[in-house]
Amino acid sequence: MSIGEFRDRLAASKLSPDMRSVCLAVTDVLSGVREGDGAHLGFSFFYERLDNEKHRKLLLPALSILATSECPILEIHGYLEDAEEGQLHLSTEEFRDLMETGVLAHPISGEIVEEPMAHVRIFYSLKAV
Repeated sequence: MSIGEFRDRLAASKLSPDMRSVCLAVTDVLSGVREGDGAHLGFSFFYERLDNEKHRKLLLPALSILATSECPILEIHGYLEDAEEGQLHLSTEEFRDLMETGVLAHPISGEIVEEPMAHVRIFYSLKAV
């Protein structure tokens, strides 16, 4: 599905008007991302491009909707900030398990990470359309 088709479907959705508005604004931001540049988009990428304070306040739930809808336009990923190893990208399975259970085994040592969400950074990538 193209970004334009996704946008049309979103515009016709039954989301609340405020949520639909911010989701459409984020989709418009995504339509300006050049091919190959959408693999590592942090929260600040979107926040900086939304000049509407109301949209900024609803950005996190909007990103969640865009990453979990029936045919999502975004994928959500994470990496572990490790003091010794630096940034360790989590596999799709590791990240999904963390989101479902709140438990994370260190990708290298296998030891359980204490307070993993204090050390995991979330980012988004544009799904291939």
